[in-house]
Amino acid sequence: MSNKNRSARNKRISKQQERNSKMQDFASSVADPKGRLKATSSVASDKSTIGNYLERPYDNAANIANALEDASIKSGTFEKVLQLYQSIPTYNHTISPVLGNKLYDFSGNMSNDFIDVAYTLSQYNIKFFAPYFFKEMLKTGVTYQYKITDSKGIAYMKFPVEWCKIRALDQGVYRFMIDVSKLRSEIYDSMPKEIQTAMDDYNAGKARDDDGKKWYDGKWYFVGDKGAAFTLDPNALTNGGVAISPFAGMLIDNLSLQNAKDNVDIKDNLDTIRLIHSKIPTDSDGVPTMNLKTAKIFDSQMRKNLPDGVVAISSPNNIDNVPLTGSGNAGVYDTVNKANEQLFYSLGVSSSLFGGNTTSSNIIKEEIKKEANWIYTNLFPMLENYYNYELLKNVKTSTKIPWHIKFIRQSQFTLKDDIANLKDQLSYGGSRLDYLAACGFEPAEVYSKLKFEQQVLDIDSIMVVKPTSNTISAATAQQTQTKPNAKKLNNKLDPNAQEVGRPTTDEPTDDTDRINDSN
Repeated sequence: MSNKNRSARNKRISKQQERNSKMQDFASSVADPKGRLKATSSVASDKSTIGNYLERPYDNAANIANALEDASIKSGTFEKVLQLYQSIPTYNHTISPVLGNKLYDFSGNMSNDFIDVAYTLSQYNIKFFAPYFFKEMLKTGVTYQYKITDSKGIAYMKFPVEWCKIRALDQGVYRFMIDVSKLRSEIYDSMPKEIQTAMDDYNAGKARDDDGKKWYDGKWYFVGDKGAAFTLDPNALTNGGVAISPFAGMLIDNLSLQNAKDNVDIKDNLDTIRLIHSKIPTDSDGVPTMNLKTAKIFDSQMRKNLPDGVVAISSPNNIDNVPLTGSGNAGVYDTVNKANEQLFYSLGVSSSLFGGNTTSSNIIKEEIKKEANWIYTNLFPMLENYYNYELLKNVKTSTKIPWHIKFIRQSQFTLKDDIANLKDQLSYGGSRLDYLAACGFEPAEVYSKLKFEQQVLDIDSIMVVKPTSNTISAATAQQTQTKPNAKKLNNKLDPNAQEVGRPTTDEPTDDTDRINDSN
């Protein structure tokens, strides 16, 4: 690249950084040490309350979201399912221009545009935030994020689901509104400038003078383009702007599993308890002959010296030896296993993915493919819409051609096959950018890393291909045979040291014939 082009590119990057530097002192202060942005609703822990929530789920969306948030902490099964879904996609992506019917200049300007777009997209740290958005959507049904930008990058502030509702779908991106009446004055300083202005207007009584342009019902403020909601619930717009997690139905089964585990503890306690009976002497009429005060002293002394798990009883009655081993629910462990299996059914995931019984490994493979296809269909289009909107709004290219991002449809569990498929497509004119993206290259790396390797490191002169049975030729074989490079092995010449080609068997020995390339 010439000095002139390099200078022009640096100026464009500087302008892009300047556009993103309006909140330089805020992007590094999004932490909330006092937990003022956490959920405020109480979490139900009994089946009847959860059942009432699920009868009218959209009226109790916030309570359901908080119950799922709590379950992700307390239930290892639910958390592992969330982690499974989060880890299926690779989140590899590539970018391309959106060309129409015009004639375009594909010389230096277009390549510079690619660099500008790739640089801007790298600021969004997609491979960090996209999995985070995905897990939050699965867990609470919807996540409300506010973008914070500065010259160093982009961060997001998450608002509780109780404060917000989805208000619109704008160019494929969900926008939300926030209930300003729930924002306490103590969080004013930690809020973005836009939200601070909304709080000032609400406290000044200006929220009702807007005629529905930025306010609704006197307290709901329409958050601008920096705010975005992410949800997998397509019914959110028709149900008051609230969304429900696809895993909401697991809450009751999760409580059943917890109850079954509690019964195990009860059974274990019963199995270890031993009773010791101290009989108080009586006369022929059954009246105690020992003073009750003295009997109480003896009973107290006996209880002090008993180990844990042993219970003392003092009475004038005759008591037989009653072992409590096995007196609990004999099938309590089976109940736990069945409850855990039912929880997997409610989550829509095969238990075989987590070590459950299975009769075929194909079940696991097909399960992964099914979940991956669901992600490709629901998650990726939503993320693409969001990042495409951000690129269209924030990147000003010299050619004025819009650019789009595309997530590669591949999963971590089928990575080898997915890459091989794109590699095969290269023979028929497939995209090298898609192939490089599938291999893990981000758009900014495609140009910078490969150009650095070829033009700066001259890596081809360093990484010389070693001769193998796949690369050696007949001419090379003749040169090899003329060289005295036979090795001594146990005071004998190795008969295969000068032979070329692969063996005729998969288990070669010193006497194995070889397919010689020189013949």
